[in-house]
Amino acid sequence: MKKRLILIAFTIMAVLFTGCSKENGPSEGDVKTETKTVTVEKGMIPQVIEKNVTYVYKDGNWQETDSAITSWKWADDFIIQDTVWISETNDAATLYSDIGLSFKGRPAVAYLHFKADQRETSASIGETEDKTPKMDITISISCDIIFECNGEKFYLEGVKVLGGECFMDGTCNMMVDTGDGHIGTIYIPADVKKGQWSDFRNAMPSSEDALMMESSTFIKKTAFDDQIFLSVTSKDVKDGVWNDKITNTNYGENLSPELTWDPVEGATNYVVVMIDGAWLHMDVFTSETHLDAGAIKRGSRGDQYVGPYPPNGTHTYSVFVFALKNESGKVKLSFDAGGNSIDQIYTSLNVDKNGNSGNVIAVGRLDGNYTHKD
Repeated sequence: MKKRLILIAFTIMAVLFTGCSKENGPSEGDVKTETKTVTVEKGMIPQVIEKNVTYVYKDGNWQETDSAITSWKWADDFIIQDTVWISETNDAATLYSDIGLSFKGRPAVAYLHFKADQRETSASIGETEDKTPKMDITISISCDIIFECNGEKFYLEGVKVLGGECFMDGTCNMMVDTGDGHIGTIYIPADVKKGQWSDFRNAMPSSEDALMMESSTFIKKTAFDDQIFLSVTSKDVKDGVWNDKITNTNYGENLSPELTWDPVEGATNYVVVMIDGAWLHMDVFTSETHLDAGAIKRGSRGDQYVGPYPPNGTHTYSVFVFALKNESGKVKLSFDAGGNSIDQIYTSLNVDKNGNSGNVIAVGRLDGNYTHKD
């Protein structure tokens, strides 16, 4: 009898235990909702996303069926002020919306330096037209940007960042105003790298890069880039800009610039030209290594000058000094006219009057910009 009672008691306990387990565990079709935090570490801006996630119990497992983003912000410890970021791409067009068509499909690097003038910042949940979720950012901060592509550098200083959008894959788009009221987009990939101020400083355009960037007529390459170099200086060009007085404008006096260059051993004479792309403003044949300001007038070949008068925009007026062994042969020069080629001028000077080549033994160059004011 005692054994029977014990068996009955054990059976009752087993039933109760089984019943309790079934009651406390999930059943097929059960639904639950949890708050889930997702962090996105890739890209420039680390993101923190909170979701309400709905699960259903099916086939012995909780399976996610739906989710809704309830909060999307950047990480509390992220600081954008005074930071440098570096992006590399095989297609320049993927870095900036306003990059020229000639750079499309070419490797490029972008350097971004966000300054320390950040003001308002906020983030909200958004989505694209195709319903892709994103974080919309409202921010006011200025940024200096350098684009390096195809051997050229473009420097955008003091660009105003108006806002942006970030995606779960770590990519970001920043809407910027470059100062002319035009809104462009800087595309920041997920593999962007955080840099140092020294990286940005070392990427800064040189004075030549700056001239090239501002001007529509800068001569980038010549047939004589590998020639022996001689230094050319002028008191009439400062920080890459010609003085008004050398110009043939309402602001100038049409005075030829003061020029000084290194003497070259073996040179018997020098040819000095000033050219704006293909427009010839000066040609001087001399045995001296200095020209006083205003020394050259509108005379005849070998002694003539007319000052810059750009029709619009910014032009580069380049002075080239060619050191010659002997008197040159026939030189094609079209004064105060277009159609000139600095390469052709060099080629003709490189042959002396007796037909001997190798007549140019050194070349100097001095560039200066001038911007239309009228």
